[in-house]
Amino acid sequence: MDERYSRQIIMQQIGQEGQEKINKASILVIGAGGLGSPALTYLTAAGIGRLGIIDNDTAAPSNLNRQFLHNYNDIGRAKTESAKEKLSKLNNKTEFNLYNELLTKKNADALLSVYDLIIGAVDSFETRMIINRVCVSLGIPYIDGGINGFSGCVFFSHPPDTPCLNCIFPEKTIKKEPVGVLGTTAGVVGTILANTALLHLLGLQNPIKNKLFLYDGLRMNIDHVDIKKNFNCPICSKKL
Repeated sequence: MDERYSRQIIMQQIGQEGQEKINKASILVIGAGGLGSPALTYLTAAGIGRLGIIDNDTAAPSNLNRQFLHNYNDIGRAKTESAKEKLSKLNNKTEFNLYNELLTKKNADALLSVYDLIIGAVDSFETRMIINRVCVSLGIPYIDGGINGFSGCVFFSHPPDTPCLNCIFPEKTIKKEPVGVLGTTAGVVGTILANTALLHLLGLQNPIKNKLFLYDGLRMNIDHVDIKKNFNCPICSKKL
């Protein structure tokens, strides 16, 4: 038994069999910023066998209040490379695949198809919809997170068992504007992304299946809102 996972293996819900599932799993995290930093860190620590990281951005001073995989010395450096450097020191058994590029309609199928599960940690609605369409088409589970100020949400999608993202937030053009973000908000929501992924990989009950997870850091509230499939959804209705 690898001692680094001993505190997980002694858990009844995980054990050696569960740890082997984690070690064999592959997850693609799209975004190595505020949400990606905690998600990638806890997935690496848990022992995910292969982690893909997509991000075409470089670290900037405005990132440092929440993107703890990057520091002052990484300013101007590719976030994928900065993230891998820190994560490799945390777990030298995890394989990291870096994609220092923008996710687009043209490359999404090829990039996503070789992973067991996709985590969206992006701030672009357009990118979310690209991820959603490809995950529905390929039948890959997709976990999406979003944050704004003190608030955040997490959504799990795996049609036909759940709605897709378009069922809940119909596809439309939203102008991208910078939003205020508290570092702790990103930390909480990014950790929930990782936790949801691990529950799914272990075959444990997913409390946010068919629910939207909402976090309010200002009032310290957590809520689960019921969500339903749109049987007329142009993206996933054929899967229902």
